[in-house]
Amino acid sequence: MAKDKPPKPKGVPNKHLHARTTFLYQAATYLTLHSSINKNECRPNDAIPSETHSIQQPSPLALQLGSDLHTVSRKAQLRLSIDLKRSVCKSCNAILVPGHTATQITENVSKGGKKPWADVLVVSCNRCGSKRRMPVGAKRQPKKRDRFAAPETATTSDMEGVEATTPVVHTATEQSPSSG
Repeated sequence: MAKDKPPKPKGVPNKHLHARTTFLYQAATYLTLHSSINKNECRPNDAIPSETHSIQQPSPLALQLGSDLHTVSRKAQLRLSIDLKRSVCKSCNAILVPGHTATQITENVSKGGKKPWADVLVVSCNRCGSKRRMPVGAKRQPKKRDRFAAPETATTSDMEGVEATTPVVHTATEQSPSSG
């Protein structure tokens, strides 16, 4: 007799990789916030003007952790959550914290801002200057296959109720008795 196989464990596959990416994100966020707080606390008197302190650079370790997060997720083929992806800069892998390492502006360039559904959130990284544009408040448009599939199923045939006038043709194999 064959041995019974133990039941497969239920839960998240590759749980250790999810835990690793979560840790990398949390550590990078902590170091980014911690380094910006330390820079604000220890300001030398009149050595550097206050304008340069408005742009806070994340620590090199936080940048390395962001890079590692990107590498682990790509190598393990993990899909990161939308919120996590949107909070990491695509260019420099810095964690984007509004007010600390990123600035957020809502733009609406549609006919002078008259279309409220055309609002766009622009998040710009203070480190590398790259910008991300994300729609705000607009409902997501249905996929193309869903938009065009609905009208086809809703329409009825024009030939409904019309009798077929084509004669039925039988082939030779259908007419001959089966030999066997």
